[in-house]
Amino acid sequence: MLQHTVKAFDEEIETLRGLILEMGGLAEAAIRDAVDALVQNDREKADRVIADDRKLDRLEARVDDLAIRIIALRAPVAVDLRDVVAALKIGGVVERIGDYAKNIARRVPAIDRKVKIEPLAIIPDMAALAQAMVYDVLN
Repeated sequence: MLQHTVKAFDEEIETLRGLILEMGGLAEAAIRDAVDALVQNDREKADRVIADDRKLDRLEARVDDLAIRIIALRAPVAVDLRDVVAALKIGGVVERIGDYAKNIARRVPAIDRKVKIEPLAIIPDMAALAQAMVYDVLN
């Protein structure tokens, strides 16, 4: 990474990256926990996933605020501007992943467990692939 004459600028960019990584970790956990709750019919875990989605929402707001602040005060160019714009876009996508996990968790009470549901057998494998993709993209 390039070093800038203003150390605060480098710190803001690193903070932005850290927030995105934190969001990614929360999104991965939300996918895992939502699918676990679905497969195990664990309503408490589903409720936690739903409640924890607010953390992702708050982190996305922090990413947006910091990115806008960086653009307004630092006027980044080239690589730095691409990093800031990418953080804005990635933050929105990762927050949406959390929303999808929340939606899965909301379905837990609605599924009739008396009826055998074939897709429940493959959903954990699909979720593992989705988690791996989130992890790979953010790394």
